[in-house]
Amino acid sequence: MSTTTGFNYNYVFDLAVQLSPEEQKRLVRELPRDTASKKSEEQDKPEILTDEYVKKHGVPIGNGLVMITVPGEPIVSAEELEEIKRIGKECERKRSPEELEKNRQELLEILLNCPVLTDEELKGFEEARREINTCRLAYL
Repeated sequence: MSTTTGFNYNYVFDLAVQLSPEEQKRLVRELPRDTASKKSEEQDKPEILTDEYVKKHGVPIGNGLVMITVPGEPIVSAEELEEIKRIGKECERKRSPEELEKNRQELLEILLNCPVLTDEELKGFEEARREINTCRLAYL
């Protein structure tokens, strides 16, 4: 928009804010409603993984993440990728059962030496949390 009209969005927004409330309502009424109706229609439609959808939005892979493929040649060739995987497998260290048991015992000892709260201490923390929350709510 700024290249075609010479005005950026901030300038247009600043102009709209300067309008009186009646003029702002009139402006909202007169704005085209096509974009809002298209957005609501798109939100109502279930997400179908068509080729067009994948090109536009990518592929959802869970936890709000989307995998997008970039057109063009990959930076790392398939042969290089296989070589990297092979080197990784070679470098993988095999641990003996004795070493695994020793590590397990060390971790168990660390866990057993961790301090444990008594019921009285835990209740004290809960009461302190309640007091902090009530003070914070009173402050707000």
